[in-house]
Amino acid sequence: MTHRNRKLLDLCHEAPCMLRLGVVGCGNHPSVPAHSDMLRHGRGSGHKSHDCMAVPGCPECHAKFTRAGLGRDGYELAWLTAHEAWTLWLWVNGKVRLA
Repeated sequence: MTHRNRKLLDLCHEAPCMLRLGVVGCGNHPSVPAHSDMLRHGRGSGHKSHDCMAVPGCPECHAKFTRAGLGRDGYELAWLTAHEAWTLWLWVNGKVRLA
């Protein structure tokens, strides 16, 4: 079962682009959730990965965020780098609270 969380996706719209792929126009528009396409993140035929495996990306970077655009290794490095930046942003900006 794929994990869905509307609040987490909404936070992606508040954050700056974490993909930062160096494309023209990066950061000029609000971010959108960019879901990982890796099987280990819950991706499967006909459905997206878990929402906790999405990172904020501007529409320009989101369009380039594909294996075809970055290559296999480039894609995985871009996702990992963005996820690390996203995780830090969530903590630094007080979006994560401990129970």
